[in-house]
Amino acid sequence: MISYLPWIILIIYIASLLSLCWNFLRTISLVRHQRALPPVGDTERQWPSLDVLIPVKDEADHIAACVESVLAEGYPNVRITVVNDRSTDNTAEVVQQLQDRNPGLRRVDIKELPEGYYGKPHGLHTVAKDLTGDVVAFVDSDLYLKPGCLRTLVHHLESNRLDWVATMGAPEISRFWEKLIVPLFGAVAFAWYDPRKISDPDWPDAIGSALMVCRRDSYEAIDGHNAVIDTYDEDSELIRIAKRAGQRVSFVLASELFTQRHYGSLASTVRGLTRTFIGGIKTVPRHLLTATALSFISHVPLAILLLVGVMAMLGSPLWLWPVWTGLACLHLAVSTALVLLVYRTADADRRFAWLHPLGSAMLIAICARAMVQLIRGTPITWRGTTVRQSVPSGTERRDNEADAETPTVASGTAARPIDGSQTRMK
Repeated sequence: MISYLPWIILIIYIASLLSLCWNFLRTISLVRHQRALPPVGDTERQWPSLDVLIPVKDEADHIAACVESVLAEGYPNVRITVVNDRSTDNTAEVVQQLQDRNPGLRRVDIKELPEGYYGKPHGLHTVAKDLTGDVVAFVDSDLYLKPGCLRTLVHHLESNRLDWVATMGAPEISRFWEKLIVPLFGAVAFAWYDPRKISDPDWPDAIGSALMVCRRDSYEAIDGHNAVIDTYDEDSELIRIAKRAGQRVSFVLASELFTQRHYGSLASTVRGLTRTFIGGIKTVPRHLLTATALSFISHVPLAILLLVGVMAMLGSPLWLWPVWTGLACLHLAVSTALVLLVYRTADADRRFAWLHPLGSAMLIAICARAMVQLIRGTPITWRGTTVRQSVPSGTERRDNEADAETPTVASGTAARPIDGSQTRMK
């Protein structure tokens, strides 16, 4: 058996390399099939009424840019609401300054979070009863919308008779570790969740989306954010619920429509991606497979070439070393071409693609961190909120909500309780 072991290892390696080549060709096909949505100009057509909800927590330095980009859209018959979820900085004051200049802009201040709930879905559920638009857009506070973004997505929703449109924009990354890691993480996400399957009702695939647009009646039919109020990857779970309910979903890569600011510092990037790994990949076996794939792509060919060189220097050449050297060189070429394609698709600095062994090592470390938290059952903490137990369902959930402090809507210079009487901005 020992004499056959080198052959078995070589055959497994060749099979794995062929799989990598196939996935490279598959990625090329995927990129080619992802066409940008046709832009929609400021036409005279009758646009459906639109509610834009912007959940925010402790984003005083960035919320103004997001809100102003939505206001600049100039979408007719729109109502924009900032859902301020227990911010401890001066986010409310920044939004108030925007309200002073834009009287139709609304702000809902969430004061308390019931035990076991997550802030974002709880905040959005709190304001859901006050929706009046035919269409609802959920816009994360770290986004910057480009002109025509909302019109393009609403047009796509209506012209294709969809219930939901989920999107992914271009990453806005400026620091070394972000440029190195974020594009590779995007590749990991799409390795698990093929965008074509997200749009296919026959597949349960879904992925987190920072900007989603849906019909209000479709949103209400699946109980909206109340259905995911105890789920911290609530956006992807909403899409899964919608698909199970038979609703039509479209997922689009929309780098031309908006950008998304990422974590900034290395520590914030590690914390944020750990949370995203746990929510997106979910299980320890899938994390192990992810780490193994990253290592195979970026580290195995370098390890083989190093082993061949070391064995040659020691005067004991590796068995079939010309074959191993040729295969490792092909492996490294395919891996580098794949990573370059990933960086080009993300519109990221392609110079960082050449450092992909370092980037993959960082992602493997983050993946291991996520696995440890999964195994230990570590409570999930994000933006100051830690959830330690599951939320009761049914009537108990609604009773808990009733105990929370009544939120207020701030419009113009005054704050008042939500009463459903707000008028839509024309």
